[in-house]
Amino acid sequence: MSRQLDDIDHALLRALSNDGRRTVRALAKSVDLSEPAVRDRLQRLERDGVIRGYHADFAPESVDAGTAAFVALRFDAGGREARDQVDAALRREPCVLEVHEVAGQDCYWIKVRVASTTALAEALDRIRAIPVIRGTGTTIVLRTVFERPLLSGEPGNEPDEEPDPAGA
Repeated sequence: MSRQLDDIDHALLRALSNDGRRTVRALAKSVDLSEPAVRDRLQRLERDGVIRGYHADFAPESVDAGTAAFVALRFDAGGREARDQVDAALRREPCVLEVHEVAGQDCYWIKVRVASTTALAEALDRIRAIPVIRGTGTTIVLRTVFERPLLSGEPGNEPDEEPDPAGA
């Protein structure tokens, strides 16, 4: 990143976190800048890798991904080569949504989403077949209470309130 983010950058990021489809015009109005100035800022945030993309948020059940699980992976302490092998294999696995290197007895924790427990078992078989994997531990999610995009929980980024139909 070429420079620190200022208050306006943070306001734009919070606004996009709340609604990634906001127009440049709406964003400009929310931060009291011109549209070209906001467009320039967004392009810089994209170029600097702060904004990595714009995505739709799907209901997991509607796309055959209603079963979520967290899987702890342990693998050979073969250094960078082992990690590279695991990284490459996990990137090829479409049900793997997140991969986190962790401290402790486990090497990675991953989040997966699949259609069913049968599909989870099949995914785990593929993951366990990675040559350097020495063990896994799986926790199946019973219910997702909530998932929050980055910055959405910051003060000043509450969803717009619906107008009171009674006019109160």
